[in-house]
Amino acid sequence: MKKEEAMQQSLRFTYFLIGTIAFSQGIMGLSDLAISYMQKDDYKQDPAQTQFFSTIISLPWIVKPFWGIMTDTVPLFGYRRKSYLIFFGVLGFISWNLLSDYGVENRELGLILLTVINICVAFCNVIGEALLVEYSGHSDDDTHQNDKASQNVTFFFGMRSTGTLVTAYSSGKLLQLFDKRYIFKITSIFPLILACIAVFVKEKKYSKDEPEKEKIKTVESLKLFTKFVSQPVIYRPILLIMVFMSSPSISTAMFYFYTNVLQFGPDFIGELRLSYSICSILSAYLFNRFLRHVKFTKVFGYSTFVYCLVSCQTTLLVTRKNVKLGIPDRIFCFGDGVLNQVIGELNTMPVLVLACKMCPKNIEGTMYALLMSAINFGGMVSQELGALLTYYAGVTDDNFDNLARLIVICSFCTMLPLPFLGIINEDQMAKAREKHQYESLPKEEDEINVEQEVEEITDTKCANLQNEQLLI
Repeated sequence: MKKEEAMQQSLRFTYFLIGTIAFSQGIMGLSDLAISYMQKDDYKQDPAQTQFFSTIISLPWIVKPFWGIMTDTVPLFGYRRKSYLIFFGVLGFISWNLLSDYGVENRELGLILLTVINICVAFCNVIGEALLVEYSGHSDDDTHQNDKASQNVTFFFGMRSTGTLVTAYSSGKLLQLFDKRYIFKITSIFPLILACIAVFVKEKKYSKDEPEKEKIKTVESLKLFTKFVSQPVIYRPILLIMVFMSSPSISTAMFYFYTNVLQFGPDFIGELRLSYSICSILSAYLFNRFLRHVKFTKVFGYSTFVYCLVSCQTTLLVTRKNVKLGIPDRIFCFGDGVLNQVIGELNTMPVLVLACKMCPKNIEGTMYALLMSAINFGGMVSQELGALLTYYAGVTDDNFDNLARLIVICSFCTMLPLPFLGIINEDQMAKAREKHQYESLPKEEDEINVEQEVEEITDTKCANLQNEQLLI
């Protein structure tokens, strides 16, 4: 009984830690609007330059497997997770304060500091996602496996959206009342809070001799990982996901259109972001409630097609036809933004669940980090392609003549992966995952440790049951 209570407490604290990491990532969106205005007003950048700037500072999210390997092979002060969370929490706190004091006036220093901040957030995110996948468990029942993956993914991204929700509206109001430097200092508090919570993480401390053993284990894991990823049934979906996420983005161009043409202030943009955050949480609920049992190809195909059509309606705003139809700009932006956000999230959620389901036992952290890196790389390419198209379309901070054409081109680019959906076979992926799990078992110890393995399997089932009860 005491063992079960200890396990339940451990599960609760683990989910509390995962939720805190996700929530902290979302709540740091408090500074997003201030950063956008800093690039526009203080750095005097046009839309294409701003998107290129965003690409540079997002690079740490692409090398997430490196952060995962580092935590596996290089314990910090004897700990794999605890010390790293404390270190990067404190480093994030310092970087935000330096950005506030010196980075606003200096573009190059600002670029460096924002990159360091993204390293801190990405590293903590890797630890949270590794725990997320680890507690998703593995089951011979595909439906059961899909349920757990969906529940954990929606929990993590729901917590992140909740953090974004808390700051979405206040970010605009604060920017109206205070200088952006003050907002950066407020944001610095959150990574420090995460560092303080990490102090209470109970984790095994590794001795000086153990890292070498762990490095050997990691090399073996990487060999198994390479063998697993090299299978067509695995790497083809990864490439498809990356291509989908690479669809050109026009978010920066629209931000300039909102502020320079429609004359929207920080308060209204904050209200828009608040509505987007609510939609993200709603989308996570809708997917987990109604779509988690639907095949990936079906929900992804339909949602992509609908998202393309919905995205094109933004042309009514930039061509000012909404005014002719008697729809005020603010009302149109709310309706258009909400619809785009809901469909867009429903379009992305199955990708994240599929990524979680692709991760086999023993290499789940590295595999999920690779998949998230592929998604983040696609996002970086999306920003870069958007910047190039914006530049060649002649869209600047005071010229939006070709913005409608740009919106149509970018919208239809989202449908480019649809003809290749046939390469994703979830049944074959499940077989590949089970085969990897079998091959990774230490065969020479099977007969010796039968009783121990039975006890571990029983404990795992107990943990998974309590896991599901916590999520309900």
